[in-house]
Amino acid sequence: MSSVGFGNTIKPYFSPCYRAHMMMYGDKFDLWDPAAVQAEWNQIYNQVYGHHMPQAGCPEGVWDDMTRARFLDDFQAWKAAGFPP
Repeated sequence: MSSVGFGNTIKPYFSPCYRAHMMMYGDKFDLWDPAAVQAEWNQIYNQVYGHHMPQAGCPEGVWDDMTRARFLDDFQAWKAAGFPP
């Protein structure tokens, strides 16, 4: 089993379209920047948990319940591991 890290676990959830959306219309931070995602960890977690993120408008669509749950588990594991790159 590979260890959780931003590059191999978290970043793949954030498509180029989701990233662009956040940089242009959302909170104006880069979802591909581990330091920015770490700084906004609580906000991202709450938005995903509350089904407010990712928003409609990208070809990938919004996450189904399975993807959402997997992301939240992985996101918590990333934090618990000390936010490795």
